[in-house]
Amino acid sequence: DEDGESELLDLAIVGAGISGLMAAKTISEKRADIRFRLFEKSTHPGGTLDGLKTRWITPHHYHAMNLCRELQIPLGTVWRQSEVSEARRSLVSIGPFRKRPSGSQGANSFMSSLRDLLVRLESTRFMAELDCLCTVKYIESNAQNMECFLQRKLLFEASRRFFRFLIKIGTGFYPSELTVAACLRLFRSMSSVRDLYDMLTLQNGHLQPASSPNWDVLIERLVARVGPEHVTYSTNIVQVEITSEQRSDIVSLTDGTGRRWRARFVILAVSCLDLVQISILPEGPLYFHQPDIQLGLWSMANFTVRYPAPYWRDHGYTGSIFCPAQCLICYESGRNQLSGTYFSPLRGVLNDTERHLIRDTILRLLRTNFACRTMQKPLEFGLELHPIPFYFDVFPTFERCIIFSSTNVSCWYRGFINGSIQGGVRAAILALLEIRPQTITFREVTDMQCMHFKYFRQRSSYERVWYSLNLASVSRFLLGVGAVLLTYGAYRV
Repeated sequence: DEDGESELLDLAIVGAGISGLMAAKTISEKRADIRFRLFEKSTHPGGTLDGLKTRWITPHHYHAMNLCRELQIPLGTVWRQSEVSEARRSLVSIGPFRKRPSGSQGANSFMSSLRDLLVRLESTRFMAELDCLCTVKYIESNAQNMECFLQRKLLFEASRRFFRFLIKIGTGFYPSELTVAACLRLFRSMSSVRDLYDMLTLQNGHLQPASSPNWDVLIERLVARVGPEHVTYSTNIVQVEITSEQRSDIVSLTDGTGRRWRARFVILAVSCLDLVQISILPEGPLYFHQPDIQLGLWSMANFTVRYPAPYWRDHGYTGSIFCPAQCLICYESGRNQLSGTYFSPLRGVLNDTERHLIRDTILRLLRTNFACRTMQKPLEFGLELHPIPFYFDVFPTFERCIIFSSTNVSCWYRGFINGSIQGGVRAAILALLEIRPQTITFREVTDMQCMHFKYFRQRSSYERVWYSLNLASVSRFLLGVGAVLLTYGAYRV
């Protein structure tokens, strides 16, 4: 209020994406006479829902499936790589462990094929081990760095590179930024590592609203549940200040035009890139800084390419690519159309020259993977560039009045709808514990703290022993035995 003292809100939610809307929905359904408002910097709700961020879900994602059932949103299966209706022959997809070209022959070809087979075997086995470790009821405390864990468990550098890429695009963090326990909690919140891999490679298909190819219907129904009157658009909050009034803390929010609001509690449901642009006074929380990363990925290019005909099918391919070595994910998104994401090492604000460079790189990779020169001559090419969020982690609450919905690594993961829903529910329960604790049930508290229990699976002793075997341990054992035998032989000589 520019003219006088503004109304004191019980709760202010910054960000009207899926996470912020889910928090507001949880608050409003309590019917506890809580005065709240959402502030969105753009002119529409929903956040980013394009490219790889289409936030596909699978039947294993408990929270997303439950929300769609509640809002009566029927889901349909997106095209699977094994179901190509117009194909008159078996088509293949390009995965991280693709075979060498059939034209190469000789000893080098045999050794390369053997190495690729071992990398595939090792990576598949390690995925099963991670799922065995993360889908238990209680994850053991392990402060070891995840990068060191990969070095110890995996023999081949190709396998390590594959898991670095998978962890980064699935969780938003590099392995060097996580402990083993934190990484396992992230994997458990997304149901499993195998489920993430199958989703990105279109092994089991994705789910999306049956009536439309995007998630606008979900956003519309969430806004309807919350109430459009509770959402304020075109309001970019740039400052959050904690002040003391009458022996209680009050949070003042200021937007880019200088307008101010006051609230007892605030939920910051924005991305990491937007969060660092908000000034928190008088003293902000301690954010972790990004360490020296290993993959060198800084921007995310979401692309859509349309051709006169599906040339990739003529060359025996489904159109699905998941290639960590080339930092490329691609899938058939429509008739004669491919969509996907290319992870680029370019940093900062990209100019037209760099955009053309990324475009040419994507078309070259498509031509190389599908062995088709025509792939470099599309009818249309759409490109959207977004910076990749850096390592960012804070405690769930700050000074007991500022609550972060999507920055704590204990029960969420980045970029997919299920993780956004988890973050919103968690933030809402934390806010209700402060505002109206009498409205919270014991089940809601345990669900807030242990959402990943929904994905708990019992593993037998045989499975745990089998998953613990790995080529790196066998290699170290053989090297140790060889060293002992060599030393004994030298001694005998």
